[in-house]
Amino acid sequence: MKIHVNQLGYRPGDQKIAVIASDEPLNGSLALVNESDSTKVELGIQAFGSDSYSGETLYWADFSHVKDEGRYFIEYYDCSRSDSFSISGDVYRKAFEDLIHMFYFMRCGCALTEKYAGPYQHKKCHSGSTLRYSDNKMLPPITGGWHDAGDYGRYTTPGAVALGHLLYTYELFADKCPTLFIPESGNGVPDILNECRYELEWLLKMQAEDGSVYHKITTERFCGFIMPEEDKDQMILYPISSMATADFAAVTALAARIYKKFDCSFAGKLKAAALAARDFLYAHPDIIEFRNPPGNWTGGYWDKDDRDERMWMFAEIFRLTGEARDLAELTKLASADINKTALGWGQVGGFAGLSVLFAPAESFPDELFTVFSDAYRKHADELLELADKNGYRLAMPLEGFVWGSNMVVMNCAMSLLVASFLTGNTAYASAAEENIHYLLGRNPLNRSYITGHGAGAFHNPHNRPTASDNVEYPYPGLVSGGPSARVYDEPAKAAIPEGTPPLLCHLDDVGSFSTNEIAIYWNSITVLVFACFS
Repeated sequence: MKIHVNQLGYRPGDQKIAVIASDEPLNGSLALVNESDSTKVELGIQAFGSDSYSGETLYWADFSHVKDEGRYFIEYYDCSRSDSFSISGDVYRKAFEDLIHMFYFMRCGCALTEKYAGPYQHKKCHSGSTLRYSDNKMLPPITGGWHDAGDYGRYTTPGAVALGHLLYTYELFADKCPTLFIPESGNGVPDILNECRYELEWLLKMQAEDGSVYHKITTERFCGFIMPEEDKDQMILYPISSMATADFAAVTALAARIYKKFDCSFAGKLKAAALAARDFLYAHPDIIEFRNPPGNWTGGYWDKDDRDERMWMFAEIFRLTGEARDLAELTKLASADINKTALGWGQVGGFAGLSVLFAPAESFPDELFTVFSDAYRKHADELLELADKNGYRLAMPLEGFVWGSNMVVMNCAMSLLVASFLTGNTAYASAAEENIHYLLGRNPLNRSYITGHGAGAFHNPHNRPTASDNVEYPYPGLVSGGPSARVYDEPAKAAIPEGTPPLLCHLDDVGSFSTNEIAIYWNSITVLVFACFS
């Protein structure tokens, strides 16, 4: 048998349920043990039955009534026991800080010094000239921004999406955003905004003179597992796309609103860039699709439908400027069959919802508020039904176990949280926190999917610098992509038999890019969710 818990722990007033997997009926006693004095609290056992997500027979043990802070573990009468965990009001705080601090370690085009990076220091990287693909012209270096994932590419859409998550974290939870130890700390600007500015400054360099925005800057192929400063291949600026242009316009408009309080000049620059991108898209109403050209094998991040990106853009720009034509376009798109709760890189309609739903009263027409409110509530109700039928209490559809499933886990959590904010129904927020419990070890692999947090934390991410720096453990705060029902890499194919239940389809191996890569937009949505509970 195995006893699965959130390996960080629980806040005193939260619902606290351990999940027990056992092929044999549980007939003995189960106890919550206080590590400090060995006192025990007997726990009841509730049979759940067969779980389709894991293929296991599961039981639950509820210890929500225990509210005293301390260190605990759960023990079965045969001495089987869970990992130790805390009950504490600030149980998520350090993980929340590390999830944000991860972005400093992803910086490109600068040296990470020992003072701020400790053993994860490295020299300045990717600061050579840039070849523009469209005309084969050599340009000055386009430096800055964050490395996207386990590779060293920089991509407009994922960058914009990660910024969207982080900027809304600040806008909704400014009082919870921590002070970080980064070079800009102490300059009078919240550190989460200091970090976002590093990405925004690069993003502005990706805009062409006509207002359109280049899709990505990468080498032709992924380099080997080397440190970033050792990657000397030619950086190439790849063609524009309407998807990248709309995402750029949306996030620079959002940022212009937020940074106006701290730097009017920078906010003005962001606003001008957003409007130029929007005007380009008004002049080009049809999708300009990106596809990797011949010879390029880095990430594509392509999309065949840019209506959700345009919807986000019009929401943010109307909130910024109040121009009637943007409201008209937003209203038209909001009436279309577009996902209005998604917060991933491929579908961003949920950001338009955040812009409308959390704007000051009367910023948008009531009809628009209702459209997005109904979408979030409907999605949250569907997720509540799924959680009730899931042995690990996971509020996520089975088809969500794709490459980067932990992003889906956190997206679902955010939909539940938005519904909770809209209705005041705490059942939605409780279900969202159940997804955090899953992420932090209450899953069949007993694995925490955040490095450095939890006894079973994964520590072999598919990430070039952490695989090449000769440091035993990766820096804390990285979020693994998580289980994928379909694996693409050879290590995972060899280790995970075909037909394995989805929750078991994860391999903590540096070669498993389809289950164990990291990405900025997986971290950023996790930051937004954790902010609600930190």
